[in-house]
Amino acid sequence: MAEDVIIRYGKYEVDARRMADYVRQQQINEAERDRIIHSRHMYLDWMHRHFAGRVIQPPGEAGE
Repeated sequence: MAEDVIIRYGKYEVDARRMADYVRQQQINEAERDRIIHSRHMYLDWMHRHFAGRVIQPPGEAGE
């Protein structure tokens, strides 16, 4: 596991001090964090269902 990763309430998060150089940090409560995580899971579930009916074949060898 990468350094400065915190496991809080069973969820992984990067230490805010490490991210401060890249992104302006905001304080959010646990309910908002849970809402964001839930929304991301809903989106990923939709993507999996939406594209589950098709399998994209890998490109052929060069010269085919």
